[in-house]
Amino acid sequence: MSRNCPKSVLLFKVPVLKFCFISAFLCSIFLRVDAQQNNIWYFGKKAGLNFNQPIPVALNNSVMDANEGSASICDNNGSLLFYTNGVTVYNRLHQIMMNGSGLLGNQSSVQSSVIVPQPGNNNLYYIFTTDAFENGFANGYNYSIVDITNDNGNGAVITKNMLLEPSCTERMVAVRHADGISVWIITNNRNSNIFKSWLIDCRGLQTNPVISTAGVVLDRDDIMNTGMLKVSPDGKQLCQTHFPIFNGELITSNFFQLFDFDNLTGVISNVRTIAPPNSHITSCEYSSNSKLLYLARPYDKAIDQVEATLASPAAIVSSRISISTGNATFYGIQLAPDNKIYLAEPSSFLGAINNPDIKGSGCNFQKDQVNLNATSGSSAYLGLPSFINDLSFDGSNRFDYMITDSCTGTVQFSGISSIPGTLSWHWDFGDNSTSGIQNPVHTFSSATQRYTVTLTIQATGGCGTIKRSKTIIPKGLVLDAGFDFINKCDSGYIRFINTSTVLPDTATLQYLWDFGDNNTFIGANPVHTFSSPGTYNVQLTVKTTNACLDKSFSKPVNLQPLDIHAPPDREIEAGEMVQLNVTGGGSGFTWTPVNGLSNPNIINPVAKPSISTMYVVTAFNDAGCKDSDTVFIKVKRAPGIYVPSGFTPNNDGKNDVLRPLVSDEFILQEFSIFNRWGQKIFRTSQKEVGWNGKIKGIEQNPGVYVWMVKAVDTRTGEKQEMKGIFVIIR
Repeated sequence: MSRNCPKSVLLFKVPVLKFCFISAFLCSIFLRVDAQQNNIWYFGKKAGLNFNQPIPVALNNSVMDANEGSASICDNNGSLLFYTNGVTVYNRLHQIMMNGSGLLGNQSSVQSSVIVPQPGNNNLYYIFTTDAFENGFANGYNYSIVDITNDNGNGAVITKNMLLEPSCTERMVAVRHADGISVWIITNNRNSNIFKSWLIDCRGLQTNPVISTAGVVLDRDDIMNTGMLKVSPDGKQLCQTHFPIFNGELITSNFFQLFDFDNLTGVISNVRTIAPPNSHITSCEYSSNSKLLYLARPYDKAIDQVEATLASPAAIVSSRISISTGNATFYGIQLAPDNKIYLAEPSSFLGAINNPDIKGSGCNFQKDQVNLNATSGSSAYLGLPSFINDLSFDGSNRFDYMITDSCTGTVQFSGISSIPGTLSWHWDFGDNSTSGIQNPVHTFSSATQRYTVTLTIQATGGCGTIKRSKTIIPKGLVLDAGFDFINKCDSGYIRFINTSTVLPDTATLQYLWDFGDNNTFIGANPVHTFSSPGTYNVQLTVKTTNACLDKSFSKPVNLQPLDIHAPPDREIEAGEMVQLNVTGGGSGFTWTPVNGLSNPNIINPVAKPSISTMYVVTAFNDAGCKDSDTVFIKVKRAPGIYVPSGFTPNNDGKNDVLRPLVSDEFILQEFSIFNRWGQKIFRTSQKEVGWNGKIKGIEQNPGVYVWMVKAVDTRTGEKQEMKGIFVIIR
């Protein structure tokens, strides 16, 4: 395949970076975090997300650029330890970690890096890296080791760029071993169907891999060495994708492969080659229940959902449901701590699949789910961070809970583990209470607070432990009632907008409205017409299945009409203060310009302008009605020439004409006005004549205009020429 496009014009890996082509409501709530080591993400162009609360919050403190792959790691409490793009490691202070530069990964590799804590050791972390297509895969797979205790707890790379395997692709994945503690790293040799599974256990990295040969040999084109490896959260299935091949501007339909993975032995087998028609697949991710697989198709602006556990390729293809992504071209795809799947493209927003365990449209895809706050310079790009497959959800080693009494905060917990042998269970309920049995019942001291519950599981004689955490509220529901409203001003017609926060969003609720005028409504977002002006106390009550969880919110809605009046114009001495005021209603006020005002947002500011100023006051009420008026404060000046900064030619008898204020010491020769294109639209040599804001009887648009004054100083005979700008306010 020809590759003669210059690197300098390439934007994205595909199609442009790789080619010359531009193209039960109380039981499962909010933060279902089974391991908090993936609670903070850093990725893209200095973008980040914090999952340590029910709704992820954008982070803007990253210093990392990652075109595609990245990795991050937290401690068991969800606090950041470090992150990397495969080339540079950044510590928790967002500084380059000691000895943390020059790793042999590549930030243009799809899965450039993944971090694996050494089992049984709280101090050591392996960083596995892989090279990229852009570098000809020259560096292979490597690993480095971080000791987090170095540099006062900020960490240091103590071993760097140890060659793991010289033959590499951009694919690499970390998978939990069947013992629940050890980890497999799966790599994929270049232009081949050879997979290698490397074990990291309590002894460290074992350098003799388990080798499996399975599936299609991906050697038709070097681009087939890009793509993803993902393993289902239950550790039983492996998905392999490769980027589609381009022939000129034509994209060849491609396929993905599914394999059985034995997380006890590391063996990969039983390939199924899946080739949906007219699909151009780049990446994949599993739902938390491991039954559904999502495939990103950025060139088709679509996402596919298939049932990955069906027996035959034909059945899997038949199960396909395609979801349009609109104008979004998602490449990155990753299961998150909140059990949602997030999607990345070069954008300030992330997409999301909110219910990935649900078949069909019930998965609830949203194109612009998370705002990454582009004003800070942060944005996503082509990838999201890589993690061990079970960090977001581990069905084999976890705990479940059921709230048995939401009013008292009593919860039944159940510990689950597939670790063989005799196990010890240690529960920390986050309220200074603990338990040592597998299935405890606990009553929290407060039903309304949020607690992080941690279960530690350990096999007798085992070297490592499994820690699983969930953040819960014992009452089972986060509920904050609230509303806003919009209306057609002075009509009494109001559309109410329910802004109540409810987690989980599957809760059974009823919304009851009392409009304060003897009328009520049941529903989420009512429209109501008040029969007469006035102030009404509107109340929203959110009712649940338990009265102790109900919440109410009320606020006054002011429907009084506005007809405001500023004080009369007046003249003051230079340095004199004057009290301004407004009559005619309003609950909020804005005065402009702010120059010389004590406070521009109150009804009665004190004005002390240094030059003559026309103040505009805008009043508004709770219903959104607005009204404006003006007051001109003329400041007596020493001998000279002054032109106001604006005027209001609305025929109300105030400030209807713009004219220069010329003291007796000067003879006016010319007063001219120009529009924004430099055309002269008015001229006079008479002091008492001004411009009324019209040209040939036609009112001119509001905006900025330019004035020029020419005059002679009678005291010296010198000619004076001045220029400035003013605004028309209508």
